[in-house]
Amino acid sequence: MAINKVFIKTRFLNYLIASGMLFANTNNVHRISAETLENIDIPKVVSYRSASCGCCKKWINHLRDNGLEVVDNIVEDVSVIKNQYQIPNNLRSCHSAQIANYTIEGHVPIESINKLFREKPNINGIAVPGMPLGSPGMEMHSHDSHSHDYENYKVVSFSKTGKTKIFDKISPLIQILI
Repeated sequence: MAINKVFIKTRFLNYLIASGMLFANTNNVHRISAETLENIDIPKVVSYRSASCGCCKKWINHLRDNGLEVVDNIVEDVSVIKNQYQIPNNLRSCHSAQIANYTIEGHVPIESINKLFREKPNINGIAVPGMPLGSPGMEMHSHDSHSHDYENYKVVSFSKTGKTKIFDKISPLIQILI
């Protein structure tokens, strides 16, 4: 009988501990989401991409998943848009977008777009040159591996005269799929 009481007490304590961890993790998820999904008024995104680019569509979904309204324009020649918005050649990537008076070039994460509209600097736009692994739209999902090493990358601001400056530094965490 004494052994049975110890077993019941141990099981009850394990239940309380597990319930507490579940409650703490649930609260953490909501807190992180509230910090990530900032309550910033960002106008409609007008995006330009070629029909054949899958990573561009993933980037658009990244913006939509974070509450932005996106108009997805498929164009024959994206370079015409890049010239129109005066994006420096060394910052060009596979897709471009316009949000209010700002140009967004490449795989810019929502965090940097939030920062742009929070600070409202006097610039033409921001860009992620190239296609860094782990940037929005460039995530890799492999069945062969349970972890992914994503690249650190920079978000660069640019002026209409072509002057560039580091706007944001992104350090994606190594994600482990469970």
